[in-house]
Amino acid sequence: MLVSVLITTYNLEKYIAETLDSVLAQETDFPVEILVGDDGSQDGTVAIVQDYMERHPGRIALYQMPREEGVAYNRVNRSAANRLNLLEHAGGDYCTFLDGDDYYIDEKKLQRQVDTLENKENADCVMCAHNLLMVYPDGNEAPLCRAKREHKLALKNYWKLMFLQANAVLFRNIYRENKPTGALAANFDDNNITYWLFQHGKMYYLPECMGAYRQVQGSSWNAISMLQQSASNMIGYSIERELAPDEYVLSDIRHYPDLKYLYERREEFRPEQLSPFYETAQECNLKEALWIYRMGTAEASELREMRKRLRRGKRGYQWAKLCRAIQKILGRY
Repeated sequence: MLVSVLITTYNLEKYIAETLDSVLAQETDFPVEILVGDDGSQDGTVAIVQDYMERHPGRIALYQMPREEGVAYNRVNRSAANRLNLLEHAGGDYCTFLDGDDYYIDEKKLQRQVDTLENKENADCVMCAHNLLMVYPDGNEAPLCRAKREHKLALKNYWKLMFLQANAVLFRNIYRENKPTGALAANFDDNNITYWLFQHGKMYYLPECMGAYRQVQGSSWNAISMLQQSASNMIGYSIERELAPDEYVLSDIRHYPDLKYLYERREEFRPEQLSPFYETAQECNLKEALWIYRMGTAEASELREMRKRLRRGKRGYQWAKLCRAIQKILGRY
């Protein structure tokens, strides 16, 4: 058995050594390969990785994606291409992604996840995920997820309210038989990765924080407005409805806050203000996202359809929050 740890980097010379050290420190009874995909870093990231390759021969491989000077690249598309390229080269029976500025804080992390998925009782699970510790620049720390019970999750249980960043997930290597295509391949990012995996099985959740999820100031997400964040989430909304059209209710529930935010402000913005997400939706022909972005000029029938989705999403969202509150009281969350 082999596990592939797929690390993506871009100008992360401050963090990559800690990331690599945390993977090399893993205590396992199976071999672990470390594949680093660099997205054209212009700092010392690649040199550091190459130094680690020399000091740990045969354990680390580096795959570089060059950049042309003066060309503006789409961050999500580049990250997606980087991840998919690493999956092409992954030889592991199990794979897990790791951003080059994050790191493991439990030396038994990989062993615990593999043991969980190797358990015959969990044959219906395609992935095992654990909680993450959010680490802030000021030194503060907090768990990403508040769920404290170890248990299995189907899509319908997870998708309404939970979020675990892709670094937390170790999954069976289903890639070669189930390669992401189309819009999913161009936007192979956190939630979309998890949604893709849920199409092939359940998640086994471990409540312990086994990895650190660094909250970097000025990140690409924190640097954009709430309007743009909501617009960004509509990319995922559209992909979900294409991947699993029968699960549209779950998507309406999960994205209810964003749908509501955009609907209420539909007359205040125009699609061109939602760059680069509008361009991404156009390039990938994401019909649902484009429909929402153009809501300011929608016809009466389209507005009725959106209000219907909002009512459905609101009911499901409020019910999910109530159920979670009751579960917390009963100690079942």
